Amino acid sequence: MVAKLLLPFSLLSDPAGSVIKAWDVWTDSEGGIAKPSIFAIRRDGSIALAYIGRDFADRPSDEELFNSIRGGD
Repeated sequence: MVAKLLLPFSLLSDPAGSVIKAWDVWTDSEGGIAKPSIFAIRRDGSIALAYIGRDFADRPSDEELFNSIRGGD
């Protein structure tokens, strides 16, 4: 996906669900899937943005996401 979309950052694939369980976005009520979530991690390992949405369409704007990584408001 990163190569196809020419993304300048990495994406995490979690087929075993270990990360979504550790980051508390696992939901048993919906058949064991992740809540729609976006975590932006800075190069130093700090969390720039932790966004857990209500449904698949609930997500931060591109501006909010990129500003969080840049350190903006």
